[in-house]
Amino acid sequence: MNLITRRGQHDPLTMFEDFFNDMFTRPQYSMTGLPLASRARMDLVEKADTFEVEVDLPGVNKDDIQVDIQGNRVSISAQSKSEKEQKEGDRVLYSERYAASYARSFDLPQDVDDEKSEATFENGVLKLTLPKRAASANKRLEIH
Repeated sequence: MNLITRRGQHDPLTMFEDFFNDMFTRPQYSMTGLPLASRARMDLVEKADTFEVEVDLPGVNKDDIQVDIQGNRVSISAQSKSEKEQKEGDRVLYSERYAASYARSFDLPQDVDDEKSEATFENGVLKLTLPKRAASANKRLEIH
């Protein structure tokens, strides 16, 4: 019994499996030919004085993460690449490379104090502590 199925054989079951395997494992591309960014998984908790955010960024290096804060809008982007070193004399029979891009933007119910915000990255999880900006008291303008 041959357990190896080769592409090109006209077995309906194999063609069906190949279609779905390719659809779920192959990266999706934009009209420009660049891979689309995946939506990073996130948890957001509001506490009395802060917003606590945890974002899953598997396979990403700390230096490849960017967090931007503008008022109450937070944008997170990251890129991940896998590269393997080949020793001289090794004969590569099969090799796959992996590249992923993650992006997430969201609006918070209140502005964030970007100067006091903190970020840590450990074991593929980005943790943000975003202090709420003190609400300014309403000011009534005097009309002259």
